[in-house]
This record gives sequence, C-alpha cells and structure tokens, in this order.
Amino acid sequence: MKYTKRNFMMSVLGIIIYITDLIVDIWVSVRFFHEGQYVFGVFTLSFMLFGTLVVQCFSYSWFKADLKKAGQENQRCFLLLHCLQGGVFTRYWFALKKGYHMAFKYSSKTSNAMEEQVDPHKEIIDRVTDLSMLRLFETYLEGCPQLVIQLYILLEHGQANYSQCKSFLTSNVR
Repeated sequence: MKYTKRNFMMSVLGIIIYITDLIVDIWVSVRFFHEGQYVFGVFTLSFMLFGTLVVQCFSYSWFKADLKKAGQENQRCFLLLHCLQGGVFTRYWFALKKGYHMAFKYSSKTSNAMEEQVDPHKEIIDRVTDLSMLRLFETYLEGCPQLVIQLYILLEHGQANYSQCKSFLTSNVR
C-alpha cells in the first residue's frame, strides 16, 4: 500500500476539521456562558476536556511505544507537549511532514538495501492510522455527548443559534 497525494490531501483536510472542531467547541461553550446557560456551558466544556485528556493519554503512550520501537531515548519534551494538549498537533505535524515527502518527493526506485529496511510508506500509513484512531476516540468521548446536549437544547427550547448549528456540523463531519 502506498501513501499517495490523495492521502496527503485527506490528512490536510483532517487537521483543518480538527482545528475547526476545537474552535467551534470553545465558541459554543463561551456562548453558553455569555447567555447565562452555565450548566450547558460546563457540560460542553467538560466533555471537550475529558475527550482531549483521554486522547492525549493514548497519544503519549503510543508515541512512547513508537520511540522505544525505534530505539530512541524517552524524550520528555513529548510528555510536556501532550500535557499542554499539543500531542495530536505534534502527530499531525510529523504525519504531514513525512507524508508530503512520501507523496510528492519520494521516488519509487528502491535498491536492495532499501527493501531490507522498514517500508517508508508503511511508516506514514501507521502514523495516519494512529491519528484516525485518536479521532475516533475523540468522536465517541466528546462529539457524541455534545451532540446529545445540542439536540436536547434544540428540542427543549425549540430553536438553535448559529454556533449550535456549527456544533451540529462539526460533531457529525468527523
């Protein structure tokens, strides 16, 4: 299996959707607090924080295992990045950097020495697969509960504001 230009573009789309979802979640919770609906704001914020906390824990443990497999020392800076909620962004950075190289600059000519080493396409596909699994965790831990809250608010009050509609869309696009 090869990592293609199409795969790279889907990874770029994935980071854009991830950032958009993060911004919309913050926007919705701030809007709830501004409108005096503190319970809904706390629920939205707590689901977002719980989901990202679990995702960062899994991301760090997988990152640590990957470093151990590669024979590298345990790097404390990655622990700090994950504690500051930057683990997924770091993973996207490495995946996009390596993916760009594979999709646009890598030549398919390989020597016998290259064939004995780890397939670089497999390495980038593994990184993107890890990102997909982390996004799946986030969807079930954050997106689904937030969607239920937004639907409850819509049914209870009979109307939804613009930020809630954006929340519906980003919760379902993942």
